[in-house]
Amino acid sequence: MTPFERPGRCCPKCENKGYMFWARKNVEEGKFVETKYRCRSCAHEWWERIPAPRGPKRSEDAA
Repeated sequence: MTPFERPGRCCPKCENKGYMFWARKNVEEGKFVETKYRCRSCAHEWWERIPAPRGPKRSEDAA
């Protein structure tokens, strides 16, 4: 198994690599995860969509 490598993400507007996480949500019945980022330099906000990770679903009533 290969270790996770963080993508070389940058702002699509100014190409600055300084960004911060802004929000995350599941879309299309949990098939995808959309993550919103905000550029620290120009304040541009953008969404990135990736396939949802496969795995057991968490039960809300489990402690």
